Amino acid sequence: MYQQLLAALNAEVSGAAAKNLVARISQWHRIQASPMYREAAEWVAQTLHGYGLPSEVERFPAREGVYAWAEPMFQEWWCDEATLHLIEAGGSLRRLADYRAVPLSLMPRSAPADGEFEIVAIDGGDRPEHYAGTDVRGKLVLTRVMPMSAHSLAIEQFGAAGLLFDGMRSVPEVGPSGDLQDEIQYASWWWWGGETRAFGFALSPRAGAELRRLIERRRRQGQAVRVRARVRSHFADGTIETVSALIAGQTDEEVLISAHLCHPAPCANDNASGAAAAIEAARALRALIEQGALPPPRRSIRFVWMPEMTGTYAYLAAHEDAIPRMVAGLNLDMVGEDQEQCGSSWLLIRTSDALPSFAAPLLEALREGYFGQAHTFNGQGEFPLFRHAVVPFSNGSDHYIFGDPSVGVPSPMLIQWPDRFYHTTADTLDRVDPQSLARSAALAATYAYFTASAGPREVGWLAREMNYRFEVRLARKLQSATTTALGGGAPAGPDWAARVAFRLDRQQAALASLRRLDPGFDARPWQSQAATLAEAAWARARDVLEGWRVPERAMLGAEEATLVPVRRLRGPISLQPYLLRLPAGERAAAKALLREHGEFADLPADIALYWANGVRTLAEILDLTELETDVRDPDGLLGYFQLLAQLGLVELRT
Repeated sequence: MYQQLLAALNAEVSGAAAKNLVARISQWHRIQASPMYREAAEWVAQTLHGYGLPSEVERFPAREGVYAWAEPMFQEWWCDEATLHLIEAGGSLRRLADYRAVPLSLMPRSAPADGEFEIVAIDGGDRPEHYAGTDVRGKLVLTRVMPMSAHSLAIEQFGAAGLLFDGMRSVPEVGPSGDLQDEIQYASWWWWGGETRAFGFALSPRAGAELRRLIERRRRQGQAVRVRARVRSHFADGTIETVSALIAGQTDEEVLISAHLCHPAPCANDNASGAAAAIEAARALRALIEQGALPPPRRSIRFVWMPEMTGTYAYLAAHEDAIPRMVAGLNLDMVGEDQEQCGSSWLLIRTSDALPSFAAPLLEALREGYFGQAHTFNGQGEFPLFRHAVVPFSNGSDHYIFGDPSVGVPSPMLIQWPDRFYHTTADTLDRVDPQSLARSAALAATYAYFTASAGPREVGWLAREMNYRFEVRLARKLQSATTTALGGGAPAGPDWAARVAFRLDRQQAALASLRRLDPGFDARPWQSQAATLAEAAWARARDVLEGWRVPERAMLGAEEATLVPVRRLRGPISLQPYLLRLPAGERAAAKALLREHGEFADLPADIALYWANGVRTLAEILDLTELETDVRDPDGLLGYFQLLAQLGLVELRT
């Protein structure tokens, strides 16, 4: 069904050429809304043009007060030079940071600065008590807390001039805490309007620890540690750019392949690798079509490169009339990792249950074309030589905007995760694997072309494939729960009869989505088959799981349960810029709420917003969010929607 297509694209795609593209892209300091990003975007467009692909650079306003749906834009920023020097005891200077040498040593969007500053080291930085008894006014605060978490207190409330950041995110699954002592963590400012702008530098953990020891020694001597800071940076109203290339089909429907082009230099895997894989996928498809090896697709295939999140909001808001014609998407983010160095696995991130679709099962089936990479000694078994997994929906990249039900473009994601070098100066070209790039580029091209060309024959096969995968996934879930129950484990989450009913409902809706590919497709026989499969799976587990349930489940109050949240704007919501506009007391209360309900406040909150369709009550959304995420937090859900209502982003109707 797809084997010849995948084989043809595997033969055409070059991982080595894709890595050369990564090398070029990673040279740019690709800060969103900056001349450096613009240069990279224009180079991508020129490269596509050289491959014979029609491409377009679209420009959207980058200034305060402009919104793309609920997402606020911001001004352009660039920097000519920035240095930080330690003033030694004798007055000599020792360089601590130089933007020209290591761009990540300056926090992006740092305000201009020129002067001498005392450094104050604190533990923490995102709570008022961390500043107790410490005067930071006019000084630089040395902290391991990310800049925007410390900003409202350190800069706005207590008057610090700026921050020095010496933190390092730990990825414990693949690297122990403290294993990147000489690298620098990506830490950035974001200014949406009205904030007190500041500057900041980022140091390695080793350099930060040395500076902290020096501060303590000088403190005991009654002396201060001072630095000389110079930042020649600029802000101006400008533009952000997206690049798109089109392989024209016979209809105006489109399949989208997306990859964010932004991030500081080098950020080779995140996400020069995804951008390069998308370029190579587009080139390979165009070459095979031009050679006559593939006929032109029925639907068009559009490739989009953009600043992460910001660019996707801007692109979609500017092309709302095209959204109904977007059949499906695929997001490529961090797809080039050398798994041995980075510790990563090649993950397929499924779409949310709130937007059931054929997209993820199709991608999953196509990906298994790589599983015969190696054979057992006697040749009787096949297996891949790379780590891989299929995992539930998660947020964190552009697919979660496309796949919001208010947008309605189901978009799974390919990503390598975890990565021990994520968002650090160690995300370099030598940690990019040409084979990883080639697999992702060829798979993306296969997915795009198959979806763009699919008709009744392909849809009939895909319906079978979807029900097979549904049966296997449900059976595994039920058997895993049965094993836990028989082993004396405590029940958690919804009862299993409700879970089975939910899974069946989502599968039947996903089967119905095949009508996007074949308007004449009759989903009913396949939906009936899915019901039979679910009934059989439940029958095998019912005797163990039917009575294995949580005795009491947390509920909303009777009045709150009937509230209906109505979304005012399309797309997910980035809370941070809105929280910054609240009065200090209200902002502190909102942050306390989100901290108290930390498990809910990340992915489950986004999922809850997905389920808010203007008809469902909070009680229904609570149940559906739990069924998708296994997190049930009535107080967190209520507080989240009340906060959105306070911010004017939803209306709570009775």
